[in-house]
Amino acid sequence: MLLGMRKSYWLFLGLGVCRLLWAQDPQFSQFYANQVVLSPAFTGITDGPRLALAYRMQWTAIPGYYRTFAAAYDQPIFFGRVRNGLGLSFIADQAGEGNLTKLNVLLNYALHIELSKNSALSLGLSGGIMQASIDFYRLRFPDQIDPNAGFVLPTQERNFFENRIHEDVNAGALWYNKYVYVGTSVMHITQPQQRFYNVSLSNPAAARLPIRATFFAGALIPIDRNREGKQSIGPAVMYRIQQPFQQLDLGFYVNLDPIVLGAWYRNQDAIIGLVGIQKGMVQVGYSYDYTISSLTNRISAGSHEVSLVLLFDKERRTGMRHRRNYPCPRF
Repeated sequence: MLLGMRKSYWLFLGLGVCRLLWAQDPQFSQFYANQVVLSPAFTGITDGPRLALAYRMQWTAIPGYYRTFAAAYDQPIFFGRVRNGLGLSFIADQAGEGNLTKLNVLLNYALHIELSKNSALSLGLSGGIMQASIDFYRLRFPDQIDPNAGFVLPTQERNFFENRIHEDVNAGALWYNKYVYVGTSVMHITQPQQRFYNVSLSNPAAARLPIRATFFAGALIPIDRNREGKQSIGPAVMYRIQQPFQQLDLGFYVNLDPIVLGAWYRNQDAIIGLVGIQKGMVQVGYSYDYTISSLTNRISAGSHEVSLVLLFDKERRTGMRHRRNYPCPRF
């Protein structure tokens, strides 16, 4: 569940004394490099097919650090003059000494509606499966401790599920014009079960993955109007809540075509620096999170993230006014 849950979960894996395992949502610092993962409303928003890949290594100095991979393919599809988007996305996340591994496979759809010559609205929906597994034999329990030799005794714990699969449903919306965008996404609407331990719970709802709501907005401010917005500044904000954790990100991008520079502040957690380049159909980005929380960067060594996006161009349909240069950032 965002940053707070990642911290709690890592501590659990280190101690190995908890009887319930909760999964957490992975997060990326290059929010817009894989837009379909951010919100299904982005599905098919480009002129042609798009393939987006991202890989994140979080807190690399900590044993069992988080490794997250995301991949998404999407493209516009036209039914007459109606523009739709269709895509498929994957998110794989591995963490901890117990090798908790998660995989989300989602089918994404979006309907793109022209409100006027100057603005558009996208409504998106995604659904699929959320699979999680854990290597039970790499976990450590109190009854395994020998006072002299350490963790050498066999455990009597036998009530774990090592694999589980649940449904996952998400929705999103995006409004934009040439200079401003506002969007949201609501993830895990079905609130799937997130426990591995096979025991009766007095409060079964406590083992469900809470809904995660994300709100994001920003603007594109041209620096040189004679270059058609190829040089611009893009302030942006993002707020996420997944009970009981909240996260606010404030940042900006500087577009100096083909180079993009960015900086973000994640409240009480990290300062993020980003550099990206787009040339032709290829877009590559790198970002580094410098930890400013009580974990400290000296202990965590920060987080690294790389992204690759391939944009396959395609002629726009006659009569369609959707713009190629919608104002949402590229990284």
